[in-house]
Amino acid sequence: MESMVSKVAYLNGLIDGMDIDKTTKEGRAISEIASILKTMAEEIDLLRENQNEMEDYVDAIDEDLSNLEEDIYDDEECEEDDLGSYINLQCPHCEETVYIDRDICRCNEKITCPNCHKEVLLDCCKEKEK
Repeated sequence: MESMVSKVAYLNGLIDGMDIDKTTKEGRAISEIASILKTMAEEIDLLRENQNEMEDYVDAIDEDLSNLEEDIYDDEECEEDDLGSYINLQCPHCEETVYIDRDICRCNEKITCPNCHKEVLLDCCKEKEK
């Protein structure tokens, strides 16, 4: 595909080949239109180049983010051993698995589920701790 700049250059060549008198109103108008088209074509090509660079940059960031997500979220399901000082507990209301720090279990009788925002008693948490 021909670039806009080369198309406008071809058009300017045609205008020059027509021997238009640039001292007349029509000649000045055609000459000015050709000049404006050349400037616009150069700007469009520059915008296209910048857009391509931006797309490459965003693709690189997306790839880096995907790698980072794979590193961080490699295991969707956490085991108690992986979490160290955490206990997994299933919320009786929304049935989602909630991970609770053992220290919270020792100090509190209930917590608020981060998923459904309802209170969950921690008596079963104390059983898992033993």
